[in-house]
Amino acid sequence: MVATSRSSHEPAATAPAPAGSEPGAADRDAVASARAVTRLFPEVYRRYHWANRVHGGELPVTRRALEVLQHLYASGPLTVGEQAEHLGLRRNSASEMLQRLEAKGLVARVRDERDERRVLVWLTDAGRDVVSRVGQVLAPDLIAQVMATLSPEERAIVVRGFELLASADPTKPPAAGGTHAGPAAPLPERNHE
Repeated sequence: MVATSRSSHEPAATAPAPAGSEPGAADRDAVASARAVTRLFPEVYRRYHWANRVHGGELPVTRRALEVLQHLYASGPLTVGEQAEHLGLRRNSASEMLQRLEAKGLVARVRDERDERRVLVWLTDAGRDVVSRVGQVLAPDLIAQVMATLSPEERAIVVRGFELLASADPTKPPAAGGTHAGPAAPLPERNHE
């Protein structure tokens, strides 16, 4: 069962500042919204990560090792230190895990073509095969289970939020006066007992 109620210490989602409100309010709201998303995303990831559906020896690696492989697949070659930093691991923990993956033939160390002093870790063909067999980061069956408990409007809000985040270009500054997406609809109130 998935708990969906907010605890009393979690702030409710906020609507964007109305046009013409005090200067900087939209920026403050954007920062508050970003904090809410980054605070909530790790819990969404933990609850709905596909690896929660894997039982036994279906894959040749642990869930944590698989996260390392998936991260490399998404980011490209990294140094051990970069990998540790991105995953929130201590450098020696990341190094030990990468050594185990290297022993299994899933990653290899390669010299950086631009700076031969740097040693990068990258996926081998076998490592890419493991990641491709997984296919999804989130488990569709778990997501569908929870989506079935939401109203059609709430499902549309969830999908639209992910569409907006996935399609936005974080390297471009926002247009004056906000985005072209229009104001976000307020979240419907629900009783999540």
